[in-house]
Order: sequence, then C-alpha cells, then structure tokens
Amino acid sequence: MKKAIWIIAFLAVLFVGDRLLGYIFQKQITSSQFRYSRMYRGEGQADILIVGNSRGLNFYQPTVDKATGLKSFSLCYYSMPCEIATVLTQDYLDRYPNVKTVLVETSIVAMSDDKLLPGFTTYMPYSKRIDSVLKTKTEDTWYYANFSHIYRFNNEVFQRAMYYRNKLDNDWYFDHTITQDLIDQAPNRSVELNSPEKHVQELKQLADYCRARNINVQFVLAPIFPTYKVKKLQEFKKNLEAAIGYPMHDFSNSIKDYSSFTDYLHANLKGGAEIVDTMVAHGILPKAQQPAITSR
Repeated sequence: MKKAIWIIAFLAVLFVGDRLLGYIFQKQITSSQFRYSRMYRGEGQADILIVGNSRGLNFYQPTVDKATGLKSFSLCYYSMPCEIATVLTQDYLDRYPNVKTVLVETSIVAMSDDKLLPGFTTYMPYSKRIDSVLKTKTEDTWYYANFSHIYRFNNEVFQRAMYYRNKLDNDWYFDHTITQDLIDQAPNRSVELNSPEKHVQELKQLADYCRARNINVQFVLAPIFPTYKVKKLQEFKKNLEAAIGYPMHDFSNSIKDYSSFTDYLHANLKGGAEIVDTMVAHGILPKAQQPAITSR
C-alpha cells in the first residue's frame, strides 16, 4: 500500500513540475521579441508580409523598409515546412487584414522540410491551425506535446525564440561572401526544384486566402548563384503557376556578381539589396515616395 502511495505521489510531483515548467517556458515565449511571438501577441502589424524559408531571408527587412517606405514583417524560417508557412500566413492575415502586399519566396515548395514540424509545438497554444497541422502530420509528437508541456520546448524553434527573447529579429540574415572553393565547385553542383503536389496545393491555399481578401500577393523565386545549375526550373514554374493562378517572378538568375552571395542559395547583404531593388524596379514591391520639394 505504501509503495503505491509513493508511486502516486511521485507521479503527481512529475505532473505538477511538468505543468509548472511548461507554464514558465510559455510565459517566456509569449513575451519574446521573436517574430511568431510578436505576431500572436498583436505586435506584428506591417504593410508587407514576407513568407518563405531561409531564402526568404534574402529579402532583408531593413532594406525592404527603406526601399519601399513601408513596414515589413517576416514569417521566414530555415527549411520552413510549406504547410506551416501557409497556416502562419492565414493566422497573420486574420489578425492584420490591412497588410498591403504578401511576398512569397516560392522555393519553399521544393525545399520544405517536415523534420522541422515538431519545432512548432512551441506555438501550438497560440494557433488552432498549427495544432491541427501537427496532429495530422506528426500525431505522436502532438500527443507527446499535450501529455508533457515541457516537451513542447525541446526543439530548435524554442531556442531561436529564446535567443531573440530581448531583441528584435528583423536583421536575421547571412552576411559573408562565398568562398573561392565553393565558387570553383559550383559548375559541378546543382539544385533540383521539385514541385510535390501536396506542397503546391498548400501554396495554392495561401494564394486563395489572399485572393479572397483582395490582398496583393507576389510569388518570387529568389537569386541562385550564377554557375550553380538549377534543374527542373521550367517544370517547377509551370506547375506552380497552373495551381496558384498567379505568375511566378523568376529572379533566380538576376544577380551575376559572385561577391553578392554567401553560398549557392543565399545572397549576402549586398545581394539582398540588389534583389530588393530589382523587385522594386519590376513593380513587385512599391517604390518609396520621395517627399515633395516646395519652392519659396
């Protein structure tokens, strides 16, 4: 009998400890300056919403803001799963319906990584859509995260949110120059832009959500290192455009200067400024209005 009581007491202590630590961690997330925390906290209002994976970080927010004279907000994350990007965008538009432009970096379709899905257990309490995606795609993880609240924070996304606990993340970027070794190897390397139907349909959901709200949405393929081969590009573009009903603006070969890249798939600050200027020149992003000059 005593043994049973001790076992019950031990389990009760574990349960209470789990819930207490989970509550403390959740409070830290709620007050973090990380992008998703700010969005769900009500501090994400912007004119331009940027959606994508790490290649979406090419659209450096301070440069976008300066070039357009508007405020931007980014939902981008390394290897972002396509379905999470879609539901985050839907959550954002529900909360901030006055956004003027949604800018989507389309390689998210080809480079979506389901391994990152469990990381978004951290934001399950803030979004029924995230909760639903995780329950559908990672059922075991979803059950573990509901059984143990501490489990929700055993991931990279939580660590990133804690890193930005007390500072903004709008300067999250890559800022070094590609090495000569990578430059020399580039002609013998390649990336293949596949278009899995499930990810194409998820991006279609995003497009339809913007269309139904009369929100300007632009689909862009960001620059890729000039001598790095891109396979299935035309097939990728054709499949995507047919599904979403919007053109895909292909800027994959728009930057020729090697020094504008940090690696094969990411521009540095120099290249980031170039692609933002290119998007403004093509009308993808609006140009900042110059103040009127008055004569006296």
